Amino acid sequence: MKKFLKRVSVIIILSIFVFRPGISQDTASGLDFLNIGPSAQILAMGEGSVAVPTGSSSIYSNPSLLSFEKRSGLQVNYSLWIANLNNQFAAFHTKRDRFTFGMGVYGTQSEDFQARDQPGQSTGTFSISYFSLSGAAAYQLGPFSVGITGQFLREEIFQLRANGYAFNFGTSARLYDDRVTAGFSVNNIGKMENLNETSSALPSLLKAGIAIQLVEFSTPGKNDLPILLSTFSEWARPLENNYTGDFTVENADNDYLTVGIDTEIADLIQLYSAYRFGPTERPYSLGMGLLMDPIKVNYSFIPFSTGYGTAHSFGVEYYFN
Repeated sequence: MKKFLKRVSVIIILSIFVFRPGISQDTASGLDFLNIGPSAQILAMGEGSVAVPTGSSSIYSNPSLLSFEKRSGLQVNYSLWIANLNNQFAAFHTKRDRFTFGMGVYGTQSEDFQARDQPGQSTGTFSISYFSLSGAAAYQLGPFSVGITGQFLREEIFQLRANGYAFNFGTSARLYDDRVTAGFSVNNIGKMENLNETSSALPSLLKAGIAIQLVEFSTPGKNDLPILLSTFSEWARPLENNYTGDFTVENADNDYLTVGIDTEIADLIQLYSAYRFGPTERPYSLGMGLLMDPIKVNYSFIPFSTGYGTAHSFGVEYYFN
């Protein structure tokens, strides 16, 4: 019975993470949710945020970026993903001189899967869920910062349970009067317990990127609007053949490059757009942020290229001294 349920679970996970004919899935795991940006801003940037501070959600991208936040903050986010998946995220960070500390929870869940121990009528329904509880610390010394995140992980499929752990390590630097930020991180290094007979693979990643403030100008006219135009890029490589992204083309190079534009208008509106070059079912991403200090509201729109639908993400940030 357990072996059968295990096989059913694997099939479900493959189908959720966009398996399709002609595409070979490589060590796919439901823990791929760790590669899905927890916040609307990160999703709008195509997850190319290793060099861009994104509030408390930097815990899951590059924890060293917490040092470059000007104030402490809270963040909550809800994502409507494809295949009836719902992703929830909440976190906070607090600044203490050169140190910044943060904590976060991130999870995904889908329900109403039919269980069968033989062909025919189902014996009931069950759900699958994945959960991360994290703590992070960052230390800044001049223009440089280092950070670490520790995660407790849990996966639940029907009656099967497994716990595990993972770490994110990051470093970053701000240069040229803070107009250039460079970042590097190694994410999701750890291990899971066996889920029945085997353990789920963690989506370990090596990431490096840069963000540059290109130009700042004002629109002509009586009511000038200051506009700041920035660009960001990120290169990522899955580690140890544990690639668990949207899909893997057989014999393909799984490295990918994300590039994007960030436009800030009058310190009130931020517009994001990004494109990912590499193996993905969602190459485009768009989003916006509305700044109403001390609150920021974010939204992102992520279409899938294979007709699986469109994901939407909504988030709110609150900053305090």
